[in-house]
Parts: sequence; structure tokens; C-alpha cells
Amino acid sequence: MDNTYKTISADRAIGKETAQLIQEGEAIVPDSKPDIDFILKCDATVNTDFKRPEENRLSYKGNMIVDILYMGKDKSLHSMSAETPISDFISIEGVGEDMLSQVNMRIANLECRKVNDRKAAYKAMLETEGSVTQCMDIDAVTSIDGLPEEQQRKTKIVTNKTVVSKSDDFSVQEQVMLPATKPPIQEVLTIEASIANSETKAAENSVNISGDLSLTMLYISTEGSFPEVYEFDIPFNGSLEADGTDMDMYADAVLSVRNIFYNISDNESGEPRIIDIDAAINADITVNSEETNEVLEDAYVLNNNVDMTATELCYTALVCRNRSQCPVKEIVTIPEGCPDMLQIFKTGGKAYIDNIQIFDNRVLLEGVINTDILYITGNDEIPVYCCKEAIPFSQTVEARGAKEGMEASVQSNIAHIGFNMLSDREVEVRCALNTITVVNDMRCVTLVTDVDIVPMEPEDLDRIPSIVIYTVKKGDTLWKLAKRFNTTVADILKLNDSIENPDLIYPGQRFVIVKRRN
Repeated sequence: MDNTYKTISADRAIGKETAQLIQEGEAIVPDSKPDIDFILKCDATVNTDFKRPEENRLSYKGNMIVDILYMGKDKSLHSMSAETPISDFISIEGVGEDMLSQVNMRIANLECRKVNDRKAAYKAMLETEGSVTQCMDIDAVTSIDGLPEEQQRKTKIVTNKTVVSKSDDFSVQEQVMLPATKPPIQEVLTIEASIANSETKAAENSVNISGDLSLTMLYISTEGSFPEVYEFDIPFNGSLEADGTDMDMYADAVLSVRNIFYNISDNESGEPRIIDIDAAINADITVNSEETNEVLEDAYVLNNNVDMTATELCYTALVCRNRSQCPVKEIVTIPEGCPDMLQIFKTGGKAYIDNIQIFDNRVLLEGVINTDILYITGNDEIPVYCCKEAIPFSQTVEARGAKEGMEASVQSNIAHIGFNMLSDREVEVRCALNTITVVNDMRCVTLVTDVDIVPMEPEDLDRIPSIVIYTVKKGDTLWKLAKRFNTTVADILKLNDSIENPDLIYPGQRFVIVKRRN
């Protein structure tokens, strides 16, 4: 008798670790801009350009871009930016070369301060999460040729393996016309960008990515000294190469905006209203293939011993993936020491999830939305001010199949943020929080890798009773009893008409079993 084999492939989690990194630097005011009076706000984005698993560690490189909005000594708003390279590693036991890795960085805290009239300093605490997986290939026995099927017990296993893991860039280009209801542009202060409504689908040797690039432009108009805000979306839809994929696979992409390049030009009337946008977007792509295979679990051969060699395969299995949106609303009171609000012209925010708990069929997400409220004060000395407040939130996400002890990862972004000024000290902030929740489970199966059939010694065969009246115990099945007493399920059923259902026997049930001799 010969064995039939099948290669079973599955991803095995090697490790996941989180580390903190402090990044510091300075931003110099361009020669064309006035001296700093005070800093209003600062934001930053982080990008990963390189990652490499090495012996017991995961190395990565990237950069952090800091944008600073400040009030000049001429009482006008201005902005400047600076870039800091990032190079570090995370220690993860068991990591080696040629493994698959993921690196996600987020800014946990960012502080900016004025050093002198021409210089600002910044300090950021970054949280970096690194994870490493390895694709395991095991040649498992699926059947024993020539052995009756009723003497083989098989089981189905479902495994996932990574087909593609890559980072790729693409650009979104669009020419946007400022509407007639907004005043013309004199100077762009900041353009904040985020990705909303993203969808990722696997196709034949490619991955299709779509979504909206949401932009908020803060600018000084030609008609007034106070800033204006213009919000607009640019839809995108494209395809990135991914060899070996097909439409039945599961694809995911973490999208981040690397850079926003823009140019302002005049329209036909000679007014600066045309905004040319060129956004560089990074897609961290993962494509997984799910395979269902039937493998040999156990077998017996009449009058023979069956020796099996087996190995355990532990792998990561996708349980569910859920996209949801949660409204968050809070009344924010401006802290003491901040000037009164006269008019709000912009609110912004970023979501941070700091607690994830898994229950049966649901996942609890808790965190904060760090908001910044940019407003006019009516104070000639401080005409514009920025107040920062943290809004807590709690959201329960439906997750079919999720159970306590599994692992969940969450991507979050704010799809929309609005405000309603209630008084000169209070504002109602409204957010639409989008989340993508993925739940995975670690599963282990025992795979038979070899089967050796050896004739049973006569004395061993004689030890098996020739005939027995057996009383069923908990956990017994007809297949197990046939193997134990060197017979077949068909023979047991032939001798016992009282067995109505061969798949259902119960403790205390009695029937006759006769050993096979041939």
C-alpha cells in the first residue's frame, strides 16, 4: 500500500511586539516668512519605507514629516514643515530572514515649542507595532491507496497562507476648482489629508484599490486676513500589480498619505482658484489564500499494525473582518487660560484606540479622539487660537465567530468631523469614526506525515477476543471499536440489527463484536 500526499501551506505567527521611539528635531522659518510670535498647532505623519526581518529582530526605516502652524509677529498666520528620518528595530524572538513582516507606526504624542523667533523644536513619541509570520509547508498524508475507505478516517482543515506581501506607491492627481462661494486663494497654510471609504479587492495578478482622498485646506484669501477652510474629496480607483493573486483571494491594504504636493493657479478670470493636487499614497498590501484540504487523521489495517508519524501545525486563521461606522458626539468646554471663542473656522481630529476586548461575536473598542479647535478670539493680541481636547469613545463591533482569547487588530480613521458653537466657551464636536476590525485565531492541527504498515505478531492478534458482548462507553464510536477489535463497521452492523444509526451510539448500549481472522 502506498501513501498519497498533499502539501499543506499555512501562515504561522512568529511574534508581535510594540516599542516606543522618541523623535526630536527643529524647524527653521523660511526666509520669506515672518518671525514666530507663538505656535498655534503642529501635526505630523509617519511613513515606513523599509522593513526587514533579521535574526531575532525586525529592522525598519522611514520618516516623520512635521507641519507647524504659527502666528507671526505681524499677526498673520503662517506654516512651515520639517522632516526627520527614522531608523530603528524591534526585538522579536524567533525571527529570521525570508519571513513576512508588518510595521505600523503611529504618533502617540507630539509637542512643539518656540526656540527663538526663527526656530521651533518638536518632540514626538512614536508607537511602533511589528509582527512577523512564516509560511509553513508540510507534506501530509491524505489517503492510503488500496485500503478500504471505511478503514480510513479523514478530516477537513482550512488554512490561510500569504500569497503577496508588498508595499507599493501610487499617486492621485486632480485639478480642483475653488467654488464661487469661497474667496480666492492668496496663500495655502496647510492641507490635511486622510483616506476614507477604502476598498481592496484581489483580481487576476493584481489588487484593485478604491476610496476617497479627503482634504482640508486652510488658506489665507485675497479678501481678508483671517483664514478660510475648504474641504473636498477626490475619489480614486486603481490597480496595483500582485503576481499570483486571483479574485477568490482575500486582499487587504493599509493606506497612508505620504506627501501632498499642490499648486495654485489662476482661472480664466485671473483669480487664483485652481488647485492642482498630486498626492503620493502608500499601500501596504497583503493577499491571503484560503485552502480547504482533506487529510488522513487515522487508519487501521486488519491483522496489521499501523505506525503513523505526525507533526503539529499551528497557524493563524481569519475569523472575521468587519467594517463599521460609529458616531461620536461630545460637548467640549474651552479650558481656563484659553481666550474666548468668537468664531470657529476649523476642527480636526485623530482617533487612537488604546483598548480592544473580544467577547462572543463582538469586539469592544475604547479610545480617544484628539481634537483641535482653531478659532478667532476677538483679541487683537491673540487674534487666532487653537484649543486641544480629548474626546473618549466606546464602540462595540459585531464580529461573528469571535471569542475571548482570540486576537483583533483595528484600523481607524475619522470620516467626517463637524462642530456647533454653543457659546464663547463651549462647542459641540461631532465625528464619524470608521473602523475596520479583523479577528484572527491561532489553531493547531496534527498532520500525518508518514504511515508504515507492519504485520501483526500472531500472539498480539490472539490477545484480541474472538467474540465480545460490548457495553458502549462515553466517547466510543463504531469506527474506534472496529479498529480496536480488528473488524469492520460493516461487520458490526451486520451482526447487530439493534443499531439504528451507525453514527449514533450511546453509553450503556450493548452489542456483539466478532474479530476478523482473514
